[in-house]
Amino acid sequence: MDSRFTVRADSGALDRHRADFLAQLVAPLDDMWAAFAEAATAYALRIGEEEVGTCCLDDEKQLLRFYVRPGWQHRAEELLRFALEELAVTSLLVSTQDPGFLAPALDLVARSEPHTLFYAARVAAEVPPLDGLVLAQPADLERVVLFEEATLGAPRAFLEGYLRERLERGELWLHEEGRELLAVGELRRDRQQPGIAQLGVIVAIPARGRGLAARLLAGLVARSRAEGLTAVCSTEVGNHPARRAIERAGFRPDHRLVRLTFAR
Repeated sequence: MDSRFTVRADSGALDRHRADFLAQLVAPLDDMWAAFAEAATAYALRIGEEEVGTCCLDDEKQLLRFYVRPGWQHRAEELLRFALEELAVTSLLVSTQDPGFLAPALDLVARSEPHTLFYAARVAAEVPPLDGLVLAQPADLERVVLFEEATLGAPRAFLEGYLRERLERGELWLHEEGRELLAVGELRRDRQQPGIAQLGVIVAIPARGRGLAARLLAGLVARSRAEGLTAVCSTEVGNHPARRAIERAGFRPDHRLVRLTFAR
């Protein structure tokens, strides 16, 4: 191992390399998974005095991002092995959109496990779009927080901040029957990846099984296309009801997030 390799915590490392990292992707990243990486601890990768890339590690010692600059990619496998040992990494979460991470990771991996499917809207939906979607307004914040708190079990403190931002950006759509809120859809305009709309839907538990998720997604795809945006979404591999709804709305799984454990 090259004794000149170093990996040091550096909160600015992701910022310095973000534009080049995004440029080398072969397809858009899921913004939620990107946000997990951005929230993890960032490190600068160096060979001697030269900063050649960055990586990030979460609290469970999972490596969520690994990027090496052009001109140094021939050292990527060595750098990755060094980072795995230096940071006591337990596993790697690698997306197939990111060949710069995936290629050296596959050289070291002992076992792989599919984690999340990443979809893009590719074909005509099998279901009609849901009519009557209403753009949520600031006054809707409390009822949407209560809806998602009850449906997802997510912490209220997180939901209030997250949903307030969605409301302020005009990214939250509601489906009601009478005065009852049955589903909430998100159309997040990706600020780091222009031209991409990240979609998500939540359906009330009593209203599930009626095809609302697929029809709501189809409606959000239509709105995305009207804005000239490419619609993408994701779900975990084991969530088969969500996978059926997503595919009925015209999405196809282009990429994967995989969990890799490596040979020491």
